[in-house]
Amino acid sequence: MSQVQLAERLGISSSYLNLIEHNQRNLTVHLLLRISAALNVSPQIFATQNETKSIAELTEILKDPMFEDLSIDEREINAIASEHPSIGVALSKTYNAFRTIQEDYQNLNERLSQDSLLATNTHRLRTLLTSIVSFSEILHDNVDLPPHERQNFLKIVLGESENLTQTVNTMVDLVSGEGMTAKAVNTSPNEAVTDFMQAHNNYFDDLEVAAQDLRREAGMDGLSVRARLISYLMEKHGVSVEIATTDTHQSRVSIFDQTKRHLVLSMSLSPPSVNFHLTLLIGHLCHAPLLERLSDTEASELTSPQARLKAQGALANYFAGACLLPYDAFLEAAEETRYDLERLQHRFNASFEQIAHRLVTLRRPGAAGIPMHFVRVDMAGNISKRFSASGLRIPRYGGACPKWVMHRAFLTPGKICRQIGEMNDGSRFFSIAKAVSKPSLGYGQDKSFYSISIGCEISQAKRMVYADGLDTQSPTVAVPIGVACRLCTRSGCAQRAAAPPPKAQTEQPDNWRNISPGIGDT
Repeated sequence: MSQVQLAERLGISSSYLNLIEHNQRNLTVHLLLRISAALNVSPQIFATQNETKSIAELTEILKDPMFEDLSIDEREINAIASEHPSIGVALSKTYNAFRTIQEDYQNLNERLSQDSLLATNTHRLRTLLTSIVSFSEILHDNVDLPPHERQNFLKIVLGESENLTQTVNTMVDLVSGEGMTAKAVNTSPNEAVTDFMQAHNNYFDDLEVAAQDLRREAGMDGLSVRARLISYLMEKHGVSVEIATTDTHQSRVSIFDQTKRHLVLSMSLSPPSVNFHLTLLIGHLCHAPLLERLSDTEASELTSPQARLKAQGALANYFAGACLLPYDAFLEAAEETRYDLERLQHRFNASFEQIAHRLVTLRRPGAAGIPMHFVRVDMAGNISKRFSASGLRIPRYGGACPKWVMHRAFLTPGKICRQIGEMNDGSRFFSIAKAVSKPSLGYGQDKSFYSISIGCEISQAKRMVYADGLDTQSPTVAVPIGVACRLCTRSGCAQRAAAPPPKAQTEQPDNWRNISPGIGDT
């Protein structure tokens, strides 16, 4: 196919296509999908996830106010990510260290100002210093003091000096910065695991094969999955299972006693959660070497023992999901129901979060589902889980745009909300979200509430039942959203939590004044 023929098929000029091929123009998500469809290839061939992730992370870093006096455009960021990736990694590590030290400083400053023990010691420190200085001045100014009086004053100075040493040592112990340097150099374990899953496109074929083997060995295609799993644990690993009441078990939803080979599950767990915990334990017991191999030899992102341990936990969770929701059957059902999560819940006896998790792992080459993104947030807006195969940029540092549908879902718990969101660059994404809760162990113990959101690039939206009745191409349907407030150039947004980048703020006429300015207004 000639360049002219491809340009005609894409609906653009051949000169514009030539500029794209020579990295002189940005390739939008919409055009990328059209090119991949025209050439019948995966979009990942043109833009690997690692490069896309690096561009997003560098953009977020360079929008920090400390860089506001620099004129760094998208082309320069893209060039760093594609042509000088090592520089991008170095900048990311430096910024991570800066953010960690900044957080340590803020925490230490808050502690110094509020800690009652520190306040007491500060007062004692001043008192001791005043006493030492006063008696030293007496000794200095009165050279004719009798020997016994001078000796008494010296004893007082010596005693107060010892007290001063003890007080200083106590304060040093309280505010010790030991370990901060090591912490600042590396990415946090949670972030490292997120990077690890993203780098592997959230798909692990070895775990899929192991999951299918377990289903066959345990006979999980029958009606009573729980009974099969409990029998398998006893027969293969000598592990007994108890569903405990709140009278006998109040601390955690699940506890495994390795010595007694006994698993205790809280009766507050729903049937899908019980099955998940049983399968999770099987994954740890049966496939510990596989989990270690995947987290040790294939994961350059996992640079610390803590990160590798957390990665093994994440991989065990992946294995449990693959066991309960077998890949081929689940993908077929997802396509048949047009990704109706509630119908999939009923068919596979799984929770909403389990179904959403599994949908974003359907990334097998040659047999993949819709490329989706996944976000889980708590009521404070903290992002605890994130993955993106759709191209949606999910912030790494701080919370996401307050206009994202996952925040609105908290207003209607249990109801699925939907949204077409338009980013600053014009790209559009379709997302749904639902607020869910984790079970309480009993009266007096708080529940945990989360909002789960999944979605896709707008061209894939019609494959989801939730897009029915929406004109996905209408300019009035889309909600203007951003990645995060400090990265968003929409200065007129009324829901801002931080001012936009300085260069994005629009100048107003001299005779114009906002009598009720918001964070992003002047």
